[in-house]
Amino acid sequence: MKAVTIWRAGRRFPAPSRIRLRRMTAAAAELAGLHDVPGGICVSFLSPAGIARVNEEFLGHHGPTDVISFDYRAEDDPGFADEANADEANDCGDADPSVELIVCPAVALEQALKRNLPYAEEVALYVAHGLLHAAGYDDLNPKAKRVMRRAERRVMAGLRRAGLIPAMEYKEDAE
Repeated sequence: MKAVTIWRAGRRFPAPSRIRLRRMTAAAAELAGLHDVPGGICVSFLSPAGIARVNEEFLGHHGPTDVISFDYRAEDDPGFADEANADEANDCGDADPSVELIVCPAVALEQALKRNLPYAEEVALYVAHGLLHAAGYDDLNPKAKRVMRRAERRVMAGLRRAGLIPAMEYKEDAE
């Protein structure tokens, strides 16, 4: 499966191996049940300010969030139909993805520290979560949320077994 990754998370979050990110994304997509995504998947890793702009513009929510998923295969997904706004978040180069994720490593770090988990695992979880949304999972009611959490655990276990979660670092003092 074709996967494109863009890392624009700021100086505090150095980019991990793009090859490892692409491999992780492709494997997570397969584990999530996205076996045939014609245009591939694009994952952009943005700063809190970057994801906050996307969150406001496309979802009407204020502030940064963990992950935003756009499934351009779905008729009701607004995607980046407005070309004036396309450059704001969609930075997939020449790719014309069928699924696009926007992930915020800063939110991942904040949550990882709160939950005493590895930062790289939290970032991988956000990729898995976004891909599961594209695969049709939802977390808007308690029952659906339980089903999605089980699927997240399954995808993450598969990534761990395969050794596909790339090493990721962050700088304590960088801004």
